[in-house]
Amino acid sequence: MDALAQKPLFFVVDDDAVTRLMLSRFLEKLGYATRNLEEGAQALAAFEEERPDMVLMDAKMPVMDGFEACTRMKEHPRGKQIPVIMITGLHDDESVDRAYKAGAADFITKPIHWAILRNRVKYLLKVIQGEREHHLAASVFASTTEGIVVTDKGAIIQSVNPAFCKITGYTQEEAVGQGMNILKSGRHDDGFYEALWDSLRESNKWQGEIWNRRKNGEVYPQWANISAIRGPDGETRNFVTVFSDLTSIRESQENLLYITGHDTLTDLPNRLLFHERLSHTLVEAKWQDTRVAVLLLDLDRFKVINDTMGHDTGDTLLVQVGQRLKENLPGNATLARMGGDEFGVILPKVVSSMKVAHVAQAVLDVLTKGFEVDGMELFVGASIGIGLFPQDGDDVKTLVKNTDAAMYHAKEQGRNNFQFYTSELNTSSLARMLLESELRNALEKEDFLLFYQPQMDLNTRVLSGVEALIRWNSPKNGMISPGQFIPLAEETGLIIPMGQWALRTACRHAVKWQAEGLPPIRVSVNLSGIQFRQPDFTKLVTDTLEETGLEPGLLELELTESIAMGDVEETLAKLNTLSKAGVRLAIDDFGTGFSSLSYLKRFPIDTLKVDQSFVRNCTTDSDDAAIIHAFIGLAHSLGLTVIAEGVETMDQLQLLKDQLCNEIQGYYYERPLPEEEFLSRMKQKQQADAQADSQSASEPFRF
Repeated sequence: MDALAQKPLFFVVDDDAVTRLMLSRFLEKLGYATRNLEEGAQALAAFEEERPDMVLMDAKMPVMDGFEACTRMKEHPRGKQIPVIMITGLHDDESVDRAYKAGAADFITKPIHWAILRNRVKYLLKVIQGEREHHLAASVFASTTEGIVVTDKGAIIQSVNPAFCKITGYTQEEAVGQGMNILKSGRHDDGFYEALWDSLRESNKWQGEIWNRRKNGEVYPQWANISAIRGPDGETRNFVTVFSDLTSIRESQENLLYITGHDTLTDLPNRLLFHERLSHTLVEAKWQDTRVAVLLLDLDRFKVINDTMGHDTGDTLLVQVGQRLKENLPGNATLARMGGDEFGVILPKVVSSMKVAHVAQAVLDVLTKGFEVDGMELFVGASIGIGLFPQDGDDVKTLVKNTDAAMYHAKEQGRNNFQFYTSELNTSSLARMLLESELRNALEKEDFLLFYQPQMDLNTRVLSGVEALIRWNSPKNGMISPGQFIPLAEETGLIIPMGQWALRTACRHAVKWQAEGLPPIRVSVNLSGIQFRQPDFTKLVTDTLEETGLEPGLLELELTESIAMGDVEETLAKLNTLSKAGVRLAIDDFGTGFSSLSYLKRFPIDTLKVDQSFVRNCTTDSDDAAIIHAFIGLAHSLGLTVIAEGVETMDQLQLLKDQLCNEIQGYYYERPLPEEEFLSRMKQKQQADAQADSQSASEPFRF
């Protein structure tokens, strides 16, 4: 039990049971706790277990008397602060002297005078409390890191603590007896000290920053609190000064201020400091009647690189982007990393919108050059929004909000461009927010559909498989283009549950078609980089196959090149797991990403899909035709199947067939169909072919 914070604990030690009972009841009525013990040896044993606040002990007891027990208690490290009152029937001087010699704090004779005992107990408890408070104060005085100096009313030093000596360089012996003017720096005039003394006389205290001098002559700042201590007569007796050395504190504050205002990765100002500097810039612009431009830029394709190649690669790229931007912006510009892959620029004293446009275009130009990271050349662009003060906002919040709307408008315009803010963009930003909210609800309500686009084998002219394409049928807005909601889903992370739904639904449909009497059909499902990077992705795929009952060989997963070229070892491990499980793997949009043939050779890929951008003009552009020829030759040399996307004409089909392309997909063969329509068309065609007896039941279905 400690320092009267709880009920004070009394040891009552007496061999007489009646005396013990009377003393215990008396003390408990006063609000104290008691522990009864029969003789001195028991008291010593209990003393090892508990710390009493006071001991009431009889002098004469068997085994060990009170005198010896008291002596031993006082020899214990904790015993010196615990008062012992000897209660005995002995009245002689020798017994009294012996009790005090043993360390007793007081002596009460029997029969007990209860009023005297009550007052002596209360007095001793107050003494204990005072001693402990004094001990605590002395400990604080000695151990605190703040300097403490006590002076008399004439400012002559009477006492200092170790921290004072450490800060000032003076030892206790050197300081005590000296006037406080030994610390005087000469930095302050007489008026400063007059104001200090006036404050002490009027309010008994003063606090503030003051410059003092150490013993070695160094002048330093300190924060001081001075208090006047007055006696009962109201006269000032002492002054107590508590002070901190601001030298180290200021360094810490400056470091903390820098850390809180700067991005730890790029060492650029962060969003907090950006807003602070913009606020100062706007105040200055209002006073000088000048214009200010704010640019917010978001890196294009960065999310794909970060999600597929790993955060270390993404972080390195961000550092390089920040450095390149810093080197190419005007000298008076402020560049900040706002968070993620977003950067902000403040351009003060803008002369014209055309000058701002030139800066924005220069940023786009320097970012189009490749960045080398871990031996790979990576390319990013930027979508830049521009807001101008004062017309687009005369305060930080409004200006940044409107510039942000302009940046999203730049994204909607195809990325890698800049857009100035217009008032109409607020409507667009609101629409985007509403679309995101509706997208989240669509996931819960399962408002998504899967359409299926057939793929044709060029040699047999029969159906070789289908690609599952997600569509969103919004109750409010009808069918929404994937180009609108897929990027939003990736930004918000909703692509993960959306992708899981698409995978599970496609597998269920493929199983359902077989149950309806159709032959097995290979179904291809697109993956996002974010989805593929999930640690449990391979388990999700195998669990889905087991849950739906689809043969693994009928599922083909389409990966973009950027996914495949991410963390190579992690990618290889996942692809090997899926391939060993029997799942087919395809590289989608081949030729549009970060191609690396050495990696491609290592991966267990089954199919390459040639992007429609090469197919579109292959019959009129010899370069596109040559690229397709090279892709097909490469794929076949690696034992891969080739599917060409976006085939719309007979001429395109013929060129691809001549180049030995294996399969095609596109409007020439069939548009994407809702699942119900696809199933119906399949059944109709199957019945028609059966009636015409144009193929046996074991042959693949002709579309």
